[in-house]
Parts: sequence; C-alpha cells; structure tokens
Amino acid sequence: MCNKQRSRKMFFGAVAVCGFPYPIAHACSVWDVPGLSVNDPLPVVMIDGADRNSSVKLKVRVASSKRSGFDFGFVNDGLYTPITGKSHVRGSITFTGGATVDFALRNWGPDHLFGTADDLVYRLSDGADYAQQYYFDSAKSSQLFQSRNPRITFGDFQELRLDWDLNQDGKTDVETWIGVKRNRYDAMAPAAAPVPVPSTMWLFGSGLVVLATALRRRMSFEL
Repeated sequence: MCNKQRSRKMFFGAVAVCGFPYPIAHACSVWDVPGLSVNDPLPVVMIDGADRNSSVKLKVRVASSKRSGFDFGFVNDGLYTPITGKSHVRGSITFTGGATVDFALRNWGPDHLFGTADDLVYRLSDGADYAQQYYFDSAKSSQLFQSRNPRITFGDFQELRLDWDLNQDGKTDVETWIGVKRNRYDAMAPAAAPVPVPSTMWLFGSGLVVLATALRRRMSFEL
C-alpha cells in the first residue's frame, strides 16, 4: 500500500500514452501497475464486462483511526444508503452495469448514533472535493474491448482507493478501498466531467440570435 504522498511522487505525464481522455486525470504507477488519479469531485461509473450477468459486484473496506465514527455508502436522489453494514468496516454491494454511483462517507455526528438528524454525509460529487480518487489494477489489454455497458476504449480499473480529507487540511482522515468482487471483466471508471461551453461560443450564439431578431423586424417593417 502506498500512502497519499508517495502516490503523488509516482505520477508521470503519460496520459496521452495511456489514452485517458479526462483532463483531470494523471497517470501513475504503483508496483509497476498503471493507475489513475482523479482530483475533481466526480462519481464512479460501473462497467459491466462480457460475462453472464449485467451487474457489477463490489467489496468495500474502510480504514481509519476513528473508523467507529464512520461508515461508507452512496447517495442517490438525496438519500444515503450504507454499504458497510453493522460492522461499519466491511461490506459488499451489487450495482447495475452502466450505473453512475455517488459514493459517500458518513460520520455519526455529535450523538454518536448513525441514522439520526445530526449525521454528516460527505459525497464524492460534493464541490468541496473531500476525496482524492486513486484507481488501480487496470484491465489487461486483451480485456479493454470486453466491456458491454458502457462500451469503453480508454481502459478500466478493478480497484479504487478514496482518501477522504474531511477538514481540508491536506491529510487523509479516512481511507476507503473498493474492489470488483470475483470477476475479471467488470470494472470501474471515473464519470466524465461535463465539458463547459467557452464564453466566446456563448457570445457568438447570442450575437446570432440578436442578428436574426433584427433582420426579422426589418423585413416586417418593409412589408
């Protein structure tokens, strides 16, 4: 296992070589295994491989010096669902291939009870960017085109580590490991960030609308 600082030192600029289209992605190497670091608050896409089922089964482990106060799950439509169960440390879950999952970490709050109003939920998609994502165990080259839902050509990963920095002090408070369970084809990948439209394009489009309106009014006046 490599810590956050060691992982950052191992990054190298080979994104173009690996073929990852994400502008927020960096290539790294851990034990000579290609990996991917994601700095933006993005959810995770479940990739169903060419197997007999259409789902992706994951195993989860939470590591923290204060792990009794945390559990791990995901948020859907504003509702938090735990994955780690009663142990709050380990768990498993199955998602449909192609699903976009907003993983989340939950703290039990001042009353030290889960499921009450003072719980604190930290989502991957939160703009505060609470978690650094590290993807490992890239699919072998012979498997890159085995995916079914979604179809991908840029690679996929079977292991994901989330380093949660909840108080934004640059130190990892909770570490979460997520892995594909007993399937060599299913995988995970960061969801693609929306591509913003440049302001010049908006201005150009607005100018066309104004011009069309002016021409229409002129034609109406002449008639």
